[in-house]
Amino acid sequence: MRRHTIILTIILSLLFAFDLPASQEKLLALLIGNSNYIHGGSLDNPVNDVRAMKKALEGLGFTVMKYENCSQKTMKRAMDKFGRKLKGRDVGLFFYAGHGIQVNGHNYLLPVDAKLDSENDAEYDCVRADRVLAKMETAGSRINIVILDACRDNPFERSWRRGNKGTGLAFMSAPSGSLIAYSTAPGKTALDGRGRNSPYTSALLQHIGSPNITVLQMFQRVRSTVMDKSGNQQTPWESTSMRGDFYFTAKGTGSNQRVEVASVPSNSRPSSSSNITDRNGQYVAYASGIVKDTNTGLEWKVGPDRNTDWNEARSWVQSLNLDGGGWRMPTMDELGGLYRKGMGSHNLTSLIKTTPKHLKVWSGETDDKSQAGTFYFNYGLKSLYKRKTSSSFRAFAVRSRGDG
Repeated sequence: MRRHTIILTIILSLLFAFDLPASQEKLLALLIGNSNYIHGGSLDNPVNDVRAMKKALEGLGFTVMKYENCSQKTMKRAMDKFGRKLKGRDVGLFFYAGHGIQVNGHNYLLPVDAKLDSENDAEYDCVRADRVLAKMETAGSRINIVILDACRDNPFERSWRRGNKGTGLAFMSAPSGSLIAYSTAPGKTALDGRGRNSPYTSALLQHIGSPNITVLQMFQRVRSTVMDKSGNQQTPWESTSMRGDFYFTAKGTGSNQRVEVASVPSNSRPSSSSNITDRNGQYVAYASGIVKDTNTGLEWKVGPDRNTDWNEARSWVQSLNLDGGGWRMPTMDELGGLYRKGMGSHNLTSLIKTTPKHLKVWSGETDDKSQAGTFYFNYGLKSLYKRKTSSSFRAFAVRSRGDG
């Protein structure tokens, strides 16, 4: 009888164990908010932002590591500790609020003790944003989300020599299974806001608990909210290579919120990779017409063989559902990354086939004066042109795939 009781107890224990919502042991978040800069003035909202995000994420089942007003040493140690704790977890999330800058194409998060007399000091006084990405990759978690509300104005910019300003953040390609969310478009600055939280964090808090939507749908709602409230002055941006659906609040749940992680084989690849037709150095062409840059992980698709205005180019990109979708308009820096003086007929790989004598391509970057960024491949130039009245440009689509 005692033996039967023990067996029944074990069975019941197992049943209850597998019926639990997603455990806090599976979800880990690191939040850093820097407001009180010793040498660069103060920001009103970052500390409020991480406190509010901590409450929201804990309500969604995350174990949260929160740090406020960190020195460089504290930030690095926090990232290292986060990386160690993340091993064996399903989901890792990093949220940063505070000053962030780009220098020579690298993104740096500013600790409160940073003192930058020139852009060269960033390497020594700041923390590279990709440090935390490396820790997350090493940990091996299935889903990694990085959220950077870090594009406020550079407080040290005036002391730097002209021509080397660190406005906004640079685009980073998301490693496989990850998503990087920016509070504004690459190269642009975000608003700190006049309320208790920044406009971007306020929108996150509004939508992060919405049931039955994927993380990508959630960030789309965040983007719409921020653009509406900023009068289109601030456009949040994402880079992703996620290959499954992720829900902050799983389908079919009410107040008992949890996370559903899609199970994706670790060896999955874009379907295009099985039909290679040509190679040119770091570039690979597929039968689908996609060209992949194996150095950056970016995949490219050339648009219709005709000139368009910006709205036409955007419509074509939005309608493109080739090979699983996920396409968007490129940034000017991404287009610049294709530029190779003397290569092919247009200073870029010959695998990207296009016919105009003068190749000018629209980017997805816009300003508040009805203009959009472009890249002129004949001369390697970035420029702004009217979105509606300029029509001598081509459409390219790009997406991030970190599959190697």
